[in-house]
Amino acid sequence: MHHVIVSRFSVPRLDAATAGRHRDRAWLDRRLELFRRWYVPSVSPLGVPAVLLCSSDSAAYVADRTADLAWARVVEQDDWHGGWAGAPGQVLTRLDTDDALHRGWFEAVDAAPRGYQVYSTRRFYRLDPARRALYARARRLPSPLAAFAPGLNPYLCDHVELARRFRAWALPRRYLLQVVHGGNLSSRRPRWWHFWARVPLDRLAPFGVEP
Repeated sequence: MHHVIVSRFSVPRLDAATAGRHRDRAWLDRRLELFRRWYVPSVSPLGVPAVLLCSSDSAAYVADRTADLAWARVVEQDDWHGGWAGAPGQVLTRLDTDDALHRGWFEAVDAAPRGYQVYSTRRFYRLDPARRALYARARRLPSPLAAFAPGLNPYLCDHVELARRFRAWALPRRYLLQVVHGGNLSSRRPRWWHFWARVPLDRLAPFGVEP
C-alpha cells in the first residue's frame, strides 16, 4: 500500500476560546518543540511521507521551520474537519503532531482484513517524561490514531466517532504513544487509579523515542 501520514498542525479550532491559536507564534513555537521532540524522531525513520495541515495564516511559518524535513510538507487548510483526502490509492494515517508512532503500524494495517474503511486501535501508551513513567492504556472508543482507505477524509469527524461513521476494524496491539505535556485533554497525566497500568520504559524502543 502507499501510505501517507496526515497531521493537523495549526488548523483553526471549533472552540471560540482557542480558535485563533493557529496564528499565535508562541503557541506555534511550543507545538514545534513537541513536534521535534516526539513526532520527528518517531516518524523520520519510517520512510513514509507526512503532510502537515496548517492554516493559511500559519503555513509559511511552519513550512520555514520544517524545511529541513524532506519527508514532510505543509498543506494549507482552514477547516478543522478538512477535506484533504490525498491522491488516488493513498492510505492516510492520522497522527497528532505531539504523538509518536510504533514502527510496526503500517505492516499491521497492510496485514489487517480488507473491506474496512478505517483501521484504528483502542489500546495505546501514555508517557509522562517528568516522572519517567510509561502507562498502558485502553479505551472503549477508537484512539486518535487511525488509517483510512483511499479517498476518505481522515478528519471528517472526531476520532471517537470513527466506529459509528465508518466500517472500522480495531487492531489489537498498542501502536500509539501519547506524551504528557498538559496542552490538551489527551496529554494530561493519568489519574491515580491508572497507575497500576505502569509498564517498563523499554516498550518505547519501537516508537523511536526516549523518555
